[in-house]
Amino acid sequence: MDESISKLKKLTNDLIKTKSFFFEKLNQTNSSIHIFTHLDADGLASGAILGKALYREKIPFQISILKQLEREEILKIKELVQEYNYFVLFSDFGSGQYLELMDKLKFNDELKPFIIFDHHIPQNVSDKEDNSIFNIYNETKPWHINPYFYNIDGSTEISGAGLCYYFAKALNEKNINLSPIALVGATGDIQYQGSKKSFIGFNKLILNDAIQLDHIEMVSDLNFSPNKPLNEAIAYSTDINLPGLTGDPNKVLIFLQKLGILMENANGNTKALTDLNQSDKQKITSAIIRYISFKLNVDPNEILDKLIINRYILKNEIKASELHDLNGFSNLLNSCGRTDVGGLGIVVAMGDREKAFQKAQENLIIYKKSIVKALTWIHEKKKIRHKDYIQYFFGEDIIPEKIIGTISSMLIFEKSDLLDTSKPIFGFAKREDGNMYKVSARADKKLVSEGLNLSEVIREALELTNLEPLGGGHPPAAGTKIPIDRVNDFLENCNKSVEKQLSK
Repeated sequence: MDESISKLKKLTNDLIKTKSFFFEKLNQTNSSIHIFTHLDADGLASGAILGKALYREKIPFQISILKQLEREEILKIKELVQEYNYFVLFSDFGSGQYLELMDKLKFNDELKPFIIFDHHIPQNVSDKEDNSIFNIYNETKPWHINPYFYNIDGSTEISGAGLCYYFAKALNEKNINLSPIALVGATGDIQYQGSKKSFIGFNKLILNDAIQLDHIEMVSDLNFSPNKPLNEAIAYSTDINLPGLTGDPNKVLIFLQKLGILMENANGNTKALTDLNQSDKQKITSAIIRYISFKLNVDPNEILDKLIINRYILKNEIKASELHDLNGFSNLLNSCGRTDVGGLGIVVAMGDREKAFQKAQENLIIYKKSIVKALTWIHEKKKIRHKDYIQYFFGEDIIPEKIIGTISSMLIFEKSDLLDTSKPIFGFAKREDGNMYKVSARADKKLVSEGLNLSEVIREALELTNLEPLGGGHPPAAGTKIPIDRVNDFLENCNKSVEKQLSK
């Protein structure tokens, strides 16, 4: 923790300079602010934090949500900057494209002011050990903020929303009350990588801010969705595998009833985890440990490590709603971004708990149905294909590009005969223009610990396929786009790159 605090001091000092740069350029150019942010939960949380901070400073702004910061989008942004003199803030992307931004946002040899808040590895950097990171830091400060400049891992220790939060705090210390939204973003990027799903690095420092304000309470709880009917939450858990019960909510319901737990609430609906008292939770804990120990001959302590986790309760939010814990909140934002209503998510994250929240809840139901449809189709039609070192699938006409990343993430955590967790998975979905595939790659954390870096795999595979090395991400999760007619070569080159990395 002392090391994180030392690194935070350096980041804070740099953000004070970024703040000065921001106001100096804003006054010089008399520009209006335009925020461009990513469509996932971390991107929407990032945009909401920047928006709320600027609103409090009475600085007008606009927010645009993008699928990715691709070359075509950068050219559109160039035109907007040229026409409207925007001062652009990029959140949750930009580091992987900083050279293009420097090139395209230069007019008459003068770079138009912009700021990047991104937690992905910078462009042309192979991995976090690459010393060129520090050259980029020196060349691009104060307008480029990235955790790798401070030897902080952007895939596990802080998200885009976390960086935006620290900038917001630099603008005004009262923005400390945006700390829960920063953790919503980190949760969306699955950054609870410590023991029992705890936060580490800068995220832990942000959690301390939220706890200090009494905005978040950390509790130990069963590792199941808190608001779904409990039998469904257990049956469809991606973390806890119960042979004979997983995938069958009716059998799970019978299992729970045999424990003597009344599974119907006052409204006649099946109880969720949040409806249970501590005694019932203890019964379920003991029963699941006995069940798995008998079925799989697994040590009880190993089961307990997965079964009991830290849950983060947002104390000022509506109880038993999606906003009441970090996971539910991040799922709500992600569903908005993945279904073309990202603006709803930003408005909710900025504080609207009425109309926008209600619409977002309705949208979440539609989103969940699309996820279930996609996963069911993959399993029933056995769509996972294998090479020696990778596995992959095509979304065909079933899985749209905006949810291909979500599906890839869910698959890699599954315990299924179709999936092999010793291989990364690559999902392909047709882009709207019909000539390109959106590619989303995911890997189990064990593979990453063995040296796999999907961001580097994709970059190398693109070069070997004679495609522009545009794409980005982290070791466990990365993405790009490729022409449909180059997919076979690209897959073979991904296979070769993974083999090379894992054989080191």
